[in-house]
Amino acid sequence: MKVLAVNGSPRGKNGNTEVVLKPFLKGCSRAGADVETIYLKDKKINHCTGCFTCWTKTPGKCIHEDDMKELLEKIVQSDIMVYATPLYYFTVTGIMKDFMDRMLPLNSSRIVKNGKIYTHPRRFGENSTRTVLISNCGFPGKYNFSGLLETFKVMTGGELAASILCDKGGILESVSENKILKKLYSSFFVALEDAGEEVVNQGHINVDTQSVLDRDIINTRIYVSAANISWKKKS
Repeated sequence: MKVLAVNGSPRGKNGNTEVVLKPFLKGCSRAGADVETIYLKDKKINHCTGCFTCWTKTPGKCIHEDDMKELLEKIVQSDIMVYATPLYYFTVTGIMKDFMDRMLPLNSSRIVKNGKIYTHPRRFGENSTRTVLISNCGFPGKYNFSGLLETFKVMTGGELAASILCDKGGILESVSENKILKKLYSSFFVALEDAGEEVVNQGHINVDTQSVLDRDIINTRIYVSAANISWKKKS
């Protein structure tokens, strides 16, 4: 079982997205999966030009000679793909969007009906790759992820294997250094590891595990007040 995690944060290993992603992948490894993480900030990925050369003149091959060529090969070989991105204007980051746009060569130009939806069939391989979405945002409220979540539901034809959406994410980078926060978030991080193991073994996150991941940990008023004070100090 191969798990390919794509971290779309411009902060890479130093971002809050990584704080959530790492324990999830630890759980995947615990289940025996071969795990690899790609940090998009370290890759050269040009914008898709919409020329469709990858569908016509050179099927499966893009006009750009950049790092995406290597990444496409890794995608084809993966059984589970984890898209990890902070929420930027209620969707993925710019570098994650470029990555997703440049996955076009993996699909055939044909339009086919799959159940109730229309889609492009995969060009390489018959087995479908399971998709996991991990995201965090600075705002309180899970509703902030509604547009992002809908994007991935449509992209996967309604077969999104799992989603872990962490609001009030601005506090995540402080958890490891604060004893009170560490205690409050302990069950959350345990659930992240369990979720990774469950996705590998079962293809989804158990209901009980998901309920822990979705639980409201920090009081919203306290979080907002602390966040506003923090930004005032930085300005």
